[in-house]
Amino acid sequence: MVSDKKSAIQVVRKILAADFGCEQSDFDEEGTTFHLATQAEGARRFALPERFLAIVTMGKAVVISCSTDRLRWARTNLRRFTPEALFNAPATARIEKYVSRDHQSIFGPELKYICTQDTFEPYSLCGEIELSLIQGEPIQQMYENTRFPNAIGYRYNPGRPIVQACSAKYDGVVVGLAAAAADCDSMWQIGIDVLSSHRNQGIGKALVSRLTEALFKARKLPYYSTRASNIPSRRLAISLGYWPAWVEIHSRDPHEYLEFTI
Repeated sequence: MVSDKKSAIQVVRKILAADFGCEQSDFDEEGTTFHLATQAEGARRFALPERFLAIVTMGKAVVISCSTDRLRWARTNLRRFTPEALFNAPATARIEKYVSRDHQSIFGPELKYICTQDTFEPYSLCGEIELSLIQGEPIQQMYENTRFPNAIGYRYNPGRPIVQACSAKYDGVVVGLAAAAADCDSMWQIGIDVLSSHRNQGIGKALVSRLTEALFKARKLPYYSTRASNIPSRRLAISLGYWPAWVEIHSRDPHEYLEFTI
């Protein structure tokens, strides 16, 4: 079980190296390194597109991972940017223009938060909201509910299924849902959605808190994704003891839906 920050960072570094075809040590160097996009054992279970470009940092070095046809372009056009500048508008606009030739767009920057037992600040609600953990077969029925796309996505993905969830009910009606997807063996991602009529009442925070505890019991490292501009989502994560572990941007196809980035 990962219970402290130091161990969690080691887990994340190992997973990201498997995700982006680099060495774990690349995240601790200075500057920017370029790598052919491959997925090794232990990577998150996202399908690697035929044409791919991603930029990721854990706070020091920046790793750029590309498909074969894009690697030369990236080295030629992105090397002049400092690591910090790669996540700013001039660089992302340049990348967006390049990938748009393949009818793709750039997604991010995405902020990735993780939580460990030594930083976790649990939260619970008092009152008429009923929270219930959901496991096993009932989870499949949730895909029929389209009201909570940020929690369960738009489609079932057998490669990274929803494995645990938590619902919030008011007067017998589900008004909020948090769900955890098995992105890889050791790290599961939490998504959260609350109906607009019941937001700003602490329901989302209570749901993420309850599901985080469930993931700890399952001996998994919980992580949480949000866009940089989503201040309420970032505040929610931080208030529960989640802390920023990495940032990434990546190209995506028009039909692609990236679950749990809220």
